[in-house]
Amino acid sequence: MGANDPCELDLIDWIRSHSQDFPSSLVKSIGDDCAVFDPRGMSQLAVTTDMLLENVHFHRASVSPHFLGRKSLRVNLSDLAAVGASPYACLLSLGLPTELTQEYFQAFMKGFLEDGAHWKVPLMGGDLSRSDTVVVNVTVWGGFETGVPIWRSQAQDRDALVLIGDVGLSRLGLEILRGEDCTPLATMAHEHDLVDWAQDPFRAQCLKAHLLPRPLVETGIWLSENGVVNAMIDVSDGLCSDLLHMALASGLMAEIRVDHLPLPEKGWGEITALEAALDGGEDYALLAASSEKQLARLGSTYPSEFPPYRVIGHLSSGKPAVYLNRSGKREKYQPKGFDHFR
Repeated sequence: MGANDPCELDLIDWIRSHSQDFPSSLVKSIGDDCAVFDPRGMSQLAVTTDMLLENVHFHRASVSPHFLGRKSLRVNLSDLAAVGASPYACLLSLGLPTELTQEYFQAFMKGFLEDGAHWKVPLMGGDLSRSDTVVVNVTVWGGFETGVPIWRSQAQDRDALVLIGDVGLSRLGLEILRGEDCTPLATMAHEHDLVDWAQDPFRAQCLKAHLLPRPLVETGIWLSENGVVNAMIDVSDGLCSDLLHMALASGLMAEIRVDHLPLPEKGWGEITALEAALDGGEDYALLAASSEKQLARLGSTYPSEFPPYRVIGHLSSGKPAVYLNRSGKREKYQPKGFDHFR
């Protein structure tokens, strides 16, 4: 920020001046060295943290600070959804280059707080710092009022693989951005502006999936409370990569029926619809494992307002790996999803 921009205390005061709906169990929020809360009423606590780094997870030129603020909270909420936890509160650490203006900070925070209000996850503290690039780190707490945590390691032999939500669209959205002049995106603050800029329903669908993914929080809570899945993981690194995580944690072999996958209607550029679905990443769908009895209960009780689920394969005893079944021909598949250190 420039020499005439507010100091750190001014920025903190700006955050404090925006009212939030804090839970009654929060004893102290922003303003002291620590936030303090009393978790009575929650049998167990869930906590997750994620970083979004400029030039690693996003490019400043292709996402507005408002959209970035919203996405940075949503990717953490997807982790809570994966274990079936209800959001409680969050922390935010934000690093900004000196050349960014106060308007960038305020736009980011408005997006972040807007989504916090929507998902009922108030900001109770964090840290602000100068940085060479934009650095966002969010920590979110959640709890279990009536449900129980769902682990990725509890899949059983002969469980069906159940996919809830879409895969591949976010990867295609990234491909669209790479071929566009994204200058108008830098100042966007409304989803309808993104739809108008896309000028095409499919492009809009892909761009929204990438820039404003929707975490399946309510779905995860319902699955936790109703006991219809043995294991679950969110699809953030890519469908096959995250399936391999589940297979390794559960000590099972996984097989995907390619003809059962919900593919995007088409690919984009050099990325095919199948490639995007298998390895695209940042979909934030839920991938679960259900027994035959659980699957029957899921079919009879699953709320119609939730995203549709599809059985896309199964798990079985054997050395952990991912296999693709194409028209009856089975082949081992090496996932190509996102890896920070590859």
